[in-house]
Amino acid sequence: MSKLDIFKKEKRSRQSKRTGDPATQYMLDYVEGLGLDTVFTRQKRYEEKFMGIFPKTGRCDFGSLGICCRQCLIGPCRIWHKDVDLPLRINAPMQTRGTCGATADTIVARNWLVYHGRGCAAHSTTCKEVAETLLKTARGQTTYQIKDTAKLKAVAKKLGFNGNQTDEQLAEKIALTALSDIMGKPDGVSNKGGMTFANAYLPPKVLSRLKELNIMPTSSFEDVADADHQAVIGMMSDPYYFVMQSLKVGIADLMALLMTTEIHDILLGTPAPAPTKIGMNVLDEKMVNIAVHGHIPTLCEKVIQWADSAEFRDKAKLIGAKGINIVGICCTGAEVLQRHKIPLAGNNLQEDLLIATGVVDAFLMDVQCSYPSTHAMAEQFHTKIITTMKDARVSMADHLAFDPEKADEWAKQVLDLSINNFAKRPNKNHLPPFSPMNAIAGFSAEACIGVLSKIDKENPLKPLIDNVVNGNIYGVCLVAGCTSPKLATEETYHVLVKELLKNNVLILGSGCAAGACGRGGLLDTAATNQYAGEKLKKLLSVLGDVAGLGQPLPPVWHIGSCVDNSRAVNIASALAAALNVLIKDLPVVVSAAEAVTEKAVSIGSGAVALGFPVHVAVVPPVLGSPMVAKLLTADMKDLTGGCFIVEPDPKIAASQLLDIITERRKKLNLPVN
Repeated sequence: MSKLDIFKKEKRSRQSKRTGDPATQYMLDYVEGLGLDTVFTRQKRYEEKFMGIFPKTGRCDFGSLGICCRQCLIGPCRIWHKDVDLPLRINAPMQTRGTCGATADTIVARNWLVYHGRGCAAHSTTCKEVAETLLKTARGQTTYQIKDTAKLKAVAKKLGFNGNQTDEQLAEKIALTALSDIMGKPDGVSNKGGMTFANAYLPPKVLSRLKELNIMPTSSFEDVADADHQAVIGMMSDPYYFVMQSLKVGIADLMALLMTTEIHDILLGTPAPAPTKIGMNVLDEKMVNIAVHGHIPTLCEKVIQWADSAEFRDKAKLIGAKGINIVGICCTGAEVLQRHKIPLAGNNLQEDLLIATGVVDAFLMDVQCSYPSTHAMAEQFHTKIITTMKDARVSMADHLAFDPEKADEWAKQVLDLSINNFAKRPNKNHLPPFSPMNAIAGFSAEACIGVLSKIDKENPLKPLIDNVVNGNIYGVCLVAGCTSPKLATEETYHVLVKELLKNNVLILGSGCAAGACGRGGLLDTAATNQYAGEKLKKLLSVLGDVAGLGQPLPPVWHIGSCVDNSRAVNIASALAAALNVLIKDLPVVVSAAEAVTEKAVSIGSGAVALGFPVHVAVVPPVLGSPMVAKLLTADMKDLTGGCFIVEPDPKIAASQLLDIITERRKKLNLPVN
């Protein structure tokens, strides 16, 4: 099969239906019946418009293959690789080099690196925001408190700080270290030894390999600046080094995630498993509904705190509401789900549909993953869009700038605006007739180790290792990343996860992928009996009893937001260190099947750099260069032990991931199925 035939499989995967969630489909039909646009309808129109011109990819072939170059003002240049056979239905002469002389290999690799710079910049800026909040809190400049002193001390110990200091002194040191890893050392001298957090958290063997390959990150901003400089016209043209820099930036991105998670836990508390709900009907038509969306949970922490006060409960009742109901969307939704058990209403693909129910009184946005169409949908209803950050301004929204030093006053403004808007609701509301799904969320690394420590207090990792060795856990798969309208949204995860579960593969879920699993009922304990293989089912039942639940643990462990992918990295690192092997040797794989954002791309490369195989079902824009495609999917195995796997069919993808798990078990001399 030609490599380009993979686009046909991508298209087939979405032809039968657009979503695997009945509530989403119900609201989509309703909104389209009103003649309103959604991300799904716009995607469909693009496919219909371009299919006649570009029959294989369904979009612009040059963009889909990564061979459109817009790096300078000479272009844009759209070129072709002599070994890529994709006949076009346009009458244009084909060039094999851009005006500057760049080949398809250079253009594809350079475009690939640019994705990583933007993705890492997003996560690093978020990390900078929360690190500054921790620093100000340590210095008594905010009303936030250190909620988890045990986590504070554990992080400080890992970083090598003297434990005979006050909590505030340790918090200040952690914050300054994180800021140095993000922004560079304060003396302006490059940290040639690499990020402090990377050196403290990654296994020695992994660190050695990263330094050998010269992809050990120095600081996020420096590595991203280097990537941007390399992508300038007249600079780097060797595709190999573009790809290697993308790995370096990807690891910097993962370290930004790790630092953010650790600081969130210190400031907001480390999650523990508890029951909650997921689905659109977590909205309550009798209450003031506030949807919190974004990636900076310190903002909504204060909204949650004040919404539960007598002052604002009374204000809500005075205008005729039963109370205040906060629901989550996207990654902020995952954060409040795991710490407060506040129900998850949906992700960015559902945000327009949630507004169309007519019962969302305020939509609170901080940064990332909210589509520009949201304010247009809000104009059709009564919802107030409230933006909070300078980097994510939206036209026609109420902007209440967030300042951690004035967080309480800011939260009160948000609540007043939301409550006052309740009176403007339309008379007719339209909630989908589907009950929310039961779910258990909050599987932090500490919570997982805590459950295992009840089996073996002296060596809590031993029960995990023993169950991997005996095959009760045949392998582990992290499902992560976005949900995409390019595919039958969420269905890819549902099919993939069920295939892996029946083969006794334990699933960790993060971000929108975890939310998709929740809407499919896979975060519920009932799913264990329904989908897990016999060995995994027995183990989850034992662990559920040990945890005091009186029922099995769910087969998919919700570890948090996309930021919290680092929890999976920490667990894998601990296993690798305990077994004295590299991460690439572990029977652990990743699927970011429905990846969308630049952030997902950079996280994926960071995972590949550490030795994880990473599956994607959406075809990445690299097939215009056979060299780059081969480097990412095949040659990378010899460099880092990781690789990208591109497979739109979830059943085939599950089989491929199982083959990798089996191969790794064989190398570790573990029994195989």
